[in-house]
Amino acid sequence: MRTILFSFSSQPVFKNLFFFPGCAFEQILARLKHDTSVRVVFVIPDVLAHKYPHLFEGVLPDRCAVEYVKIPARFTFAQRMFRFFYSYLIYTSTTQLLATMGTRPDEMPPGGRLLAPCKSLIASTLGRSRVIKTTVVPLFFNRLFRERPFTVLFEKYAPELVFVPNIYGWFDTLLLREARAHGVKTMGMPANWDHMDKYFMPFRVDHLLVQNDQMRDAAMREQCYRENQVSLVGYPHFDFITGKTYLMSREDMLRYLGFPGHARFILYLSGSVYCPDEPDIIEELLKWADEKRFAYDTYIVIRPYLGGRFKDKDFDEKKFNRFVEHPRVYRYQRPSWTNLDETNIFLNIMAHADVMVTAFSTAALETAVLDRPLVGVGFDGYQVRPLHRSVRRFEYFTHFRDVFRTGAIKIARTFDDLFRLTDRYMRDPKWDADKRQLLREKLCYKLDGKASERIVGFLFKK
Repeated sequence: MRTILFSFSSQPVFKNLFFFPGCAFEQILARLKHDTSVRVVFVIPDVLAHKYPHLFEGVLPDRCAVEYVKIPARFTFAQRMFRFFYSYLIYTSTTQLLATMGTRPDEMPPGGRLLAPCKSLIASTLGRSRVIKTTVVPLFFNRLFRERPFTVLFEKYAPELVFVPNIYGWFDTLLLREARAHGVKTMGMPANWDHMDKYFMPFRVDHLLVQNDQMRDAAMREQCYRENQVSLVGYPHFDFITGKTYLMSREDMLRYLGFPGHARFILYLSGSVYCPDEPDIIEELLKWADEKRFAYDTYIVIRPYLGGRFKDKDFDEKKFNRFVEHPRVYRYQRPSWTNLDETNIFLNIMAHADVMVTAFSTAALETAVLDRPLVGVGFDGYQVRPLHRSVRRFEYFTHFRDVFRTGAIKIARTFDDLFRLTDRYMRDPKWDADKRQLLREKLCYKLDGKASERIVGFLFKK
């Protein structure tokens, strides 16, 4: 029997492959009903043992299994130094942002800004060598990281293929190392949009699946993949978004939000602790709405930042507390991409929003898929912060540059800009529709509802 080891190591993997109706997981189970020569073993970190067991109860064929694995959580000094070294074998504008400015205003970047020249030097010298990236790094990795938590699984199941859908993660990195040691073929994909150009990854898969052309180019440019090693599949969760089975009427959506039937509304997507001045933006938007300056009676849905660490979530919740009782505000803070009913509600909020306002959120792609206008906040409210603590620093993200090039996001540099752009989009929702179409073409690959099908097809073909 042929065995596939399938890593399930993070919430983004759940979102991409296990969450929505018709997802890759459901398609795999459907294939296994007809192909009895294949066995799939889902490999999960032990720290997630409590989170996803309901997914597998009563649905897995007898020849499939779920294995929980504990991986080392602490590193020696030598291991930390080596991770520092290989991570900075690439130095993109995203890496530069993380290395010199950081993302959280209350924390220094990793290693401090004084080490930034060293990080850049590593990339501009040793990072130019393909041999160092593809041969030397794996060799030293194996010598320094001697614990091998997956060895028992390989001896037990003798897999023919290992699939790692979060190649940036540490769990998947260790699983890839083990596959390489056993000579087992590997396939993988990045779990998020910004993973290919952030840090160098010590191991490559034999065949990489990526969501768009931008990520394919980054994989070849930064991570040493050959063109014939990379295939485009699209974003699997876009299968669900474009299917629109979740869509309710605008009247029902406004009724759910408690807004009047004639209302227009702005969806504000928070950047959490990364953007401490967001209350200034909300305050001005509400003032304009109360003063009837907008062309229509305008309301605001605030979506706090729900990812990241607990203190990030706590910061964001407190940041918007003073707006909760405002009659024009609805604060939506239930999790999406973990619960289908809640995700349906959030997608309807996005689909019916007249304008979305955010500080360079990765939701820019979902916004374009739903063809909704997007305004980026490119200033710091009532004050002027230095660049290394300003929302403007996020414009350095490498993966966001192609969004800017399409023109699908308009950047507000002042409060006057913010009013002008949001009001214009409410008056003319078709404004920039051609640019949103260009963004879909450039960064979303195919929106044909078959991304999950392509992933599963590659998996079983290999």
